[in-house]
Amino acid sequence: MKNNKQINRIEEMLFMIPTRMCRNMSNRFVNVILKDLVAGLAKHHFMIMKMLKDSGKLYVTEIVDSLGITKSQMTASVNKLLDLEYVERITDPNDRRKIYISLTKGGHEITNKISKRMKDVFHEDIKVLNQDELNKLEDGLKVLNKICMLSRMGN
Repeated sequence: MKNNKQINRIEEMLFMIPTRMCRNMSNRFVNVILKDLVAGLAKHHFMIMKMLKDSGKLYVTEIVDSLGITKSQMTASVNKLLDLEYVERITDPNDRRKIYISLTKGGHEITNKISKRMKDVFHEDIKVLNQDELNKLEDGLKVLNKICMLSRMGN
């Protein structure tokens, strides 16, 4: 039989930890990484660029759906990235109403630079954990990933 008190504690952590973690990581990301590398670039700009790097090119609607932002927010973000010459718009040859977004060479370069800096910061931060804690963290993240996959499938 499962321990209800333990389940309640886990539930509280699942709701509390992502908020704290995201806020702290977000602040470090914006203050330490983006601010040093690119003036005026926000974390959601990087998220768009990372998606494009991983996928090659995406329809604007695919990015909107993945990030859970409005079309007007996406338009403003794409315009900013266009101004910085990090992305380009490509009209779908089969349907002129559909627009692809892809990274430019400069977009690839800055995305790689930011990714490397993020990894460096993460590797510095993770040094506070001993091997046992690293193993537990890895195991916990595997379990959390399993729960997230169930949620995606609608279970």
